[in-house]
Amino acid sequence: MKAIPVTVSRSRLHRFSCKGATLALQANSAGGRSGKGRAGRVLFLYWSRPNSYWDVVGAHLPVALITGIALMLPHMVACDDLPLITCTFLNLTGYPCPFCGLTRSFWALSHGNWAFAVHHAPLACVIYMATAFLFAWHSTALLTGLRIRSSLFCLLKSRIAVGLMGAMVILNWAYRLISGFK
Repeated sequence: MKAIPVTVSRSRLHRFSCKGATLALQANSAGGRSGKGRAGRVLFLYWSRPNSYWDVVGAHLPVALITGIALMLPHMVACDDLPLITCTFLNLTGYPCPFCGLTRSFWALSHGNWAFAVHHAPLACVIYMATAFLFAWHSTALLTGLRIRSSLFCLLKSRIAVGLMGAMVILNWAYRLISGFK
């Protein structure tokens, strides 16, 4: 599906609203076609070319840096060299906390050892793929000079999504407890 960019004024740039599970793309109908920005839409993706590249940098650079560091750090530092403290929950109860094993599994994933990661903490695979997706998303926006948005990110704020993420953490924890990992 090919989107045709249209010229819109600043007052007509797309805004996103999220009421529960309802997603809406709103545009202000007032104003003429005096702006120089361009906007486009494909499915749930919306992009616009702002008048200044600094708008793109401000929107996308922080996330691109954080996710890029998270993806590159395992290649620069060995997992044994990390200054990690022992899990307090594990020390007090003798059982792993819901997040035990995620760092080792993330490190294993970055080195291509998917079997270790899936076996020790399956949730790390989801986190790693989400990190790689966010890095690709924001890096693409920086390279193209487009401000890219998605109405799907509004779903992450819904109660269903928060409940699903909580259920994934609890299932990962139950898997680790049943498997006897510490």
